Amino acid sequence: MPTKQETENPKAFKLWIGKEALNRIATEITAIHPEFNRKRFLSCAPQLDALELKPRVQLISQNLRAQLPQDYLTALTILQKSTLTKKLNGFCLWPYTEFIQSYGLQHPVQSLDALKKLTELFTAEFAVRPFLNKNTTQTLKYLNTCARSENVHVRRWASEGSRPRLPWGERLDVFIKQPKLTMGILEQLKHDDELYVRKSVANHLNDISKDHPELVISTLKQWTTNAPAIHAAKIRWITLRALRTLIKSGNPGALAVIGVSSKTKVQVSHISLNKTKFKIGDRIEFSFEIQLKEKVARRAVVDYIIHFMKSNGTMAPKVFKLKSFELAPQKKIQISKRHHLKLISTRRFYPGKHAVEIQVNGIIHRRAEFTLL
Repeated sequence: MPTKQETENPKAFKLWIGKEALNRIATEITAIHPEFNRKRFLSCAPQLDALELKPRVQLISQNLRAQLPQDYLTALTILQKSTLTKKLNGFCLWPYTEFIQSYGLQHPVQSLDALKKLTELFTAEFAVRPFLNKNTTQTLKYLNTCARSENVHVRRWASEGSRPRLPWGERLDVFIKQPKLTMGILEQLKHDDELYVRKSVANHLNDISKDHPELVISTLKQWTTNAPAIHAAKIRWITLRALRTLIKSGNPGALAVIGVSSKTKVQVSHISLNKTKFKIGDRIEFSFEIQLKEKVARRAVVDYIIHFMKSNGTMAPKVFKLKSFELAPQKKIQISKRHHLKLISTRRFYPGKHAVEIQVNGIIHRRAEFTLL
């Protein structure tokens, strides 16, 4: 019987790892390795209901370990052969990559080759990280080679798997301390024809910017200056995405890279809220007016900041993108926005005083307070 949460959210990612996935895995493995104890493997199905996504993946990986030959390389060969029919794909293969990262660290050559093949079917970005932490030089050399692959998923894996702060992934402290180690991969991929790959390059740089902003700013300046005309738009796109955290924080150097000055003189009218008291699920509607107080047009990056009440009674700011545009001299622009106070997995709401602020080119201009009931 489904849990309450599953009933409320039938699209939850964790539901991709359930009884159907177990059956598909068991069918493909049994076809290759008849000794596989299908019944015992499937017996873990009831345990999945109470687990979130990652624990489900780990449980299935542990059961694979229990039912496959205990020699790792033999088990790895069986898993690889079971994917050749291409009937296993997507989330079904996450337990496979989890198996490799959990039990294959002593066999890096075979394990990395297996992950490279699997990432064409389901991303192995999480599974390569323990190898990078355990044997940085060897694994990084391998990923640099993968950055030249003809397969788009393998090229993207080289960048995504080596991101210092990949969400859901094991943190790579060595790259946080020494960010230049992965620059060779990013240099190879910065002009990639696939947006899928360039997006990973941008996200990788955004990770680095959280610890080494000046390195990212100088790198993007150099890329912009040296980009051939045919690749200029690609570098522009990477730049805007890679600098998003620094731009939201009002970093002058990052703003300058995209042609924006924090010294631009603007006037922002008071913020008008649709009401001052809200409940979870309501939409905050606010508006304001902005006017450039200079004689020549200027680029404006307008963000809004919501200060959310925390459990300890203090407030924490969260910056949201609003609008980027060219401001004509003396012209007044009316801007309106609606923000939904909806429940999400990454934020908890607490009653009390909150605030919304308007930020233009990194400078805060106006603030209005409201209460969450």
